[in-house]
Amino acid sequence: MRKRARRASILAAATAVAATGVFMAAPNASAGTSEIANPGFESGNASWHEKVTPFAGHPINNSSVWPAHSGTGKAELGGQGLTGMSRISQQVTVPAYRVPVLSFWVRSDVVHGGAGGGFRQLIVEATAEDGTPLELHDRMNKGGTSGSYEKVTVTLPDAFYSSLPQKVNISFMVIEDAANRMPFLIDDVSMEYRFKAIDRPVVIPGGIFRPIGS
Repeated sequence: MRKRARRASILAAATAVAATGVFMAAPNASAGTSEIANPGFESGNASWHEKVTPFAGHPINNSSVWPAHSGTGKAELGGQGLTGMSRISQQVTVPAYRVPVLSFWVRSDVVHGGAGGGFRQLIVEATAEDGTPLELHDRMNKGGTSGSYEKVTVTLPDAFYSSLPQKVNISFMVIEDAANRMPFLIDDVSMEYRFKAIDRPVVIPGGIFRPIGS
C-alpha cells in the first residue's frame, strides 16, 4: 500500500512539473585534469622553452635563494636589475569541446624599487594556433606578495574552445628595467579541462510514467 502511495506521489509531482513548464538544469560536469609536463620544474627545464634577453641565464632553477612553492624547482623570472625580458613557455593540446583552465602559484618579492611609478611587469599569455596571443593575467612590479606564494586560476577565453583539438602555447614573461628589480617566481603550473556550461534544460515529459496497476 505504501509503495503504491509513493508511486502515486512521484507521478503527481512529475505531472505537475511537466504541466507548469518547470525545467531542471543539467549538472556541469568536470572533464578532469590533463597535467602540464614538468609542472613543478622538478626536472629542470624539461618540456619548457626558456628565453632570456639580452642577458644570459636560466630562469628555471632549484636555487635555495628563492624557495619553491613545493619541491625544489621553480621558474625565477626577472630580478636581474637590468633592462630586459625573461620568458618560459610550453605548448599544450586543448581537447575538443573543452574549456581550458590554467592554474599556477606566483610569488613576487621587492628587492629594490626606483622612485618612478610601477609598470606592468609579469604577463601571462596563451597563444592560439593561428599565432594570436591573448593575455590571461598580469601584475605590476610594485607591491609583491609579502614573501608568500599566491594561487592564480584563469579560465581561458572562448577563442580556445573548439570542436577540434588545438595546440596552445602558454607563456610567462617578465619585463624589467634597471630601476625596478623584482623577481617573479612561478611554480606548480596545471591545466584543467572542463565541459562548457550550457543552459540546456532537462525536460521531464509527462508520458514516461505509467498509471498504477497497468
